[in-house]
Amino acid sequence: GKKEGIILYNPTRIRRMVCAVSARNSAKAIVLHRGKILVNRCNSRFGEYYALPGGGQRKGEMLTETVKRELLEETGYTVTPLRLSGIYERICEGRDEGLCHKIYFIFLCKLEEDVPCKVPSEKDRFQIGREWIDVRSVRSSNLFPRAIRDNISGLIGYGETIFIGSEKER
Repeated sequence: GKKEGIILYNPTRIRRMVCAVSARNSAKAIVLHRGKILVNRCNSRFGEYYALPGGGQRKGEMLTETVKRELLEETGYTVTPLRLSGIYERICEGRDEGLCHKIYFIFLCKLEEDVPCKVPSEKDRFQIGREWIDVRSVRSSNLFPRAIRDNISGLIGYGETIFIGSEKER
């Protein structure tokens, strides 16, 4: 509030405002191998679906480090990011109060075949497994978010980063 021309700040309110608008970075991977794409198989109250493996960036971590760590944790596979294929932004209702703002950085990755696959150490909340699905069937699969599914050929093939859009739940 104001008092004699001086603005008084409430640090708690400012912290809440900053948190409300901050976005969470997430590094996702498109891992191509022998005509197939690696996906996480998931099950939630909405039913079964697929999602690209990957997850949240930690403080002080480069996005390429995030995607490698998350892939190893969720799938047991070791990958090398080749290029940033796309960026996707999403704002939706959060688990707690308020909105959830995520920015997905989607990397095209190479499977390191010479490194043995390990047992996944930390699955995603709704993840029930991992699968390799035929790249030709991705567009007709239940891959979420739909913007990634609908743009999969561009994410794989263009050789440059594409912005595939923003989505805001109302």
